[in-house]
Amino acid sequence: MWVKKIVREDLNLVEKYRYGKPIQELQRELGFEKIVKLCSNESPWPLPDAVCEAIVRGSKEVQRYPEPGSYFLRKIIATKWGVSPKEVIIGAGTEGILHSLLHAIINPGEEIVLPTPTYPLYKLAAIAASAKCIEINAKDEDYWMVEDLISNCSEKTKALVICNPNNPTGKMIPRSELIKLAVELESKGVLLIVDEAYAEYVDDPAYLAGVELFRQVGRVVVIRTFSKIYGLAALRVAYAIAPKVVVDAYDKTHPVFEVNSIAQKAAAAALAEEDHVREVRIKTIAERKKLLESLRELGMYTISSCANFLLIKHPKSDLIFELLLKEGVIVRKGSDLGLPGHLRVSVGLPEENEKFLASLKKVLTSVEL
Repeated sequence: MWVKKIVREDLNLVEKYRYGKPIQELQRELGFEKIVKLCSNESPWPLPDAVCEAIVRGSKEVQRYPEPGSYFLRKIIATKWGVSPKEVIIGAGTEGILHSLLHAIINPGEEIVLPTPTYPLYKLAAIAASAKCIEINAKDEDYWMVEDLISNCSEKTKALVICNPNNPTGKMIPRSELIKLAVELESKGVLLIVDEAYAEYVDDPAYLAGVELFRQVGRVVVIRTFSKIYGLAALRVAYAIAPKVVVDAYDKTHPVFEVNSIAQKAAAAALAEEDHVREVRIKTIAERKKLLESLRELGMYTISSCANFLLIKHPKSDLIFELLLKEGVIVRKGSDLGLPGHLRVSVGLPEENEKFLASLKKVLTSVEL
């Protein structure tokens, strides 16, 4: 019986993260040869040749440990954003960075403020670091009020974590509101952590990139990933720009050799492919617009988005999800992301989006009977 008491009590109150259904799992279940996967907000576009070549070069060094400080990649990112390499963190995806970061800054009894709905792994990372989570619900499904976030920060609050644009809503906090939030948190001594996984897809002029906020305020952490527009989701590599004191603390808590050689080389090569990133951005935004219009023509209540996914509201969303699986199309249940009664669909290749729309149209016929 003592083994049952080994696990921390607060973990018994938390559900494990529900990831998007893997292609291989659906193939095993239903025997499909081709699956359209639109559930994980990945980039569906092929990688540039230079990135593929970097991956091959990195694969020839796997008998050796990777460079532990990711020095070369860190230097490239610092140059790109005009910051010091001592203000750059390299980690194993956004999740990996956030886990080590919170372990580096949280003292027992301190709080993390989390606006919801948002990426569920923020809460898991906070609890893993023994922080108390203060969750602030949005006024509606679209947006949080900055005043609510500020007013819920107490003397025990160590950090506030936001996703901008937010996952799963696709909404962003505009420039004026983000500056207000950062300045108010600065005055309270609360660290603002901004996850910008989807920043490259934003086409709204009111958007303020976190690095500009870092330059203006200084004491903020900005996290970006190579898993989305750069197309390196399987390699698990991300970076953050942060105050030097935070970077130094992070370097004491993160796993040694956490970013492998293949990931380091691929990420460095991907950063150099600016034309490819620009092309993927343009094509994704165009497909997002077409998908939004098509969904609304089908009578689906769909929220406009600044990211590479769309959120759909429907009272029978879970049934639609299951029926789409039988058509070989994987989307994401909103209930997995704190939004029951919704579906989240990633923007895929043109032919994948067409398959999704055709399947949805067929499914809706049976749902409405």
